[in-house]
Amino acid sequence: MSKRFLAICLSVVVAIVLLVVFLPSYAPTEEHGTIIVQATNCSAIYQGVVQYTLSGAGSPINGNPVPATHSNVTCGSWSCGNVVPPAGTFLQSITPSATQSVPGNGTITFTLNFEKNQDAGIDCIGWTWMGQPWQTSEMIVEECNWVDVHFLQWVLGCPGYNVTLNETSWLSINQTAGPPGVMIFVVDDPCALNKTTTPPGGPTPVKVSQTPSINGTPVQKGMNITLIPGVPTLLDVGTIWQLVKQVDYEKSINWLGISLAPFVPPGQHPCVLFELVLPIPAPYTFTVQASAQVALVGDVDANPANNNATCPPLTLTVLPP
Repeated sequence: MSKRFLAICLSVVVAIVLLVVFLPSYAPTEEHGTIIVQATNCSAIYQGVVQYTLSGAGSPINGNPVPATHSNVTCGSWSCGNVVPPAGTFLQSITPSATQSVPGNGTITFTLNFEKNQDAGIDCIGWTWMGQPWQTSEMIVEECNWVDVHFLQWVLGCPGYNVTLNETSWLSINQTAGPPGVMIFVVDDPCALNKTTTPPGGPTPVKVSQTPSINGTPVQKGMNITLIPGVPTLLDVGTIWQLVKQVDYEKSINWLGISLAPFVPPGQHPCVLFELVLPIPAPYTFTVQASAQVALVGDVDANPANNNATCPPLTLTVLPP
């Protein structure tokens, strides 16, 4: 090998080394993005104290309050959790999703949707005689009369929001005087159980279903049982309603129509749940007590203590015609 060729080779090697040393480095850099956390309460924009945690592609981020913008976060999958709602509310949803992916130089948004705590409640208004309020603890009735009771109920929460409610109403009846052989016939007329807004003119409630029972066993129209004097019998009706929150409703239940045997269904009272059929004309006495319960369907009740109501017992005296 000639000295000239060797010198040329050495010069090339030195040039390459110098080129590598002095050229700028173009190593790939990590991409970042932005996460926005915002909130609504009863569909309105909410600003205030809300604790939450963002976890995923980078180090966890503990946030508070909302709205907030978290910049320069690592790209990749992120989740929003450990949400502590504002006082008096609950977390209904996180939209568009509780887990999302941050793109390079992009932005994602977690929207925390809160609703006011829901509270279903019910209270006894009182007994009524053929729709008229009754103030005393003894009611004297005759054949062709009917006995009903009224309750006040509500569901607190976001105004105007729809809610589904399970309701059960009971009537305990005990014959304390009079000839044996008194019968209870199942009429189950849909118009026997109604609900109106208080004051009138509010949103119309929707009754989804109505199911009567006797002593806990569902019964059909036309079925009947014979009362045993001195032994209470429990009549009930279960209903499902669709109501609107922040509205007061008055529920009326026409429990008993009163008639003399023979009884031919549906009888002479078109809007009752049950017919009290007396075997012979004679004085009869019954002790009756009404109660009711409400329960939210698929939602948490903030105050279950007001989900039950019991009306004062009533002495029901039936006089012969």
